[in-house]
Amino acid sequence: MRLRKQAHTWTGAALALLLPAAALANETHVYGIANFGGAGQCNAESHPVHTKTAAEFASYFNSLKSSGHWSDVQTINNAGARADIWTDASKAAAVDAKDTQANVGVDDANVLFVHTHGGHNESALRSWLVMGNNVDECSAVTDTHMRLGNGKLNIAVVKACQSGDFQVWKQGGYQTLVTPSSGFSMWNAFHGDSACGNFVKRYVRRYVAHSRVDGVGENWIDEAYRWRAFKNNDDCPVSIVFGATEAQSVAMYEAGGWNDRKNTGSKVGSNIAYVGGCDPDNGQKLPDE
Repeated sequence: MRLRKQAHTWTGAALALLLPAAALANETHVYGIANFGGAGQCNAESHPVHTKTAAEFASYFNSLKSSGHWSDVQTINNAGARADIWTDASKAAAVDAKDTQANVGVDDANVLFVHTHGGHNESALRSWLVMGNNVDECSAVTDTHMRLGNGKLNIAVVKACQSGDFQVWKQGGYQTLVTPSSGFSMWNAFHGDSACGNFVKRYVRRYVAHSRVDGVGENWIDEAYRWRAFKNNDDCPVSIVFGATEAQSVAMYEAGGWNDRKNTGSKVGSNIAYVGGCDPDNGQKLPDE
């Protein structure tokens, strides 16, 4: 694993602080987008496992809810996943900006999981996620739709190809996801393409169960990384942490969890974690240092 810092002059050296328990709401939204190519749907290959992985993620939080350790879990699958529920009010007119819509919008939860198709454009410094219907736009785009953490969102886990491209990050492309005052701190995603199958259900199940109080970034790298000898198609998970100092970002990456979300301070820069040398389809080989 390599922790890489975005080019930025970090100020201060304060370690991350645990947010007061009384300030923590506990809400999760999961989005499984599995059906594509039909009437009213967007164009991509249908993958039934996308909703199954979302169900695995939701199941763990429902168990926390049953034991009194979580407050709300919502599942929004297929046609319910639209571009407008990823769109911030700073990016579009109110009728098209519903990211804080109760029980649906991505910024109405503290934690989200989405499994869909994705892509990136390095020169435009963006990634996108394919949505479940074409009523609005068929893709939610990181720079043109999203500004996260102006509502409740703290952590996003994104199982989608090219959703965390290293070159886009290196050039500051994902900084558009936040403002300095944003409450959003972690974008767990993939550099390059990522494989799909029932094995994803298994690692999502392990990842979510092991990340309640720590390792919410580190565990993502451990579980989602897959190396394929002699082939240029590794699965290369990344964890991008936004914050004021490297120390605060590292604390969130290593010691943050669903019930232990660290305060990373002003979101004026970001760090990225990945496996050095990981070499995926549709992404450059990640640097070793």
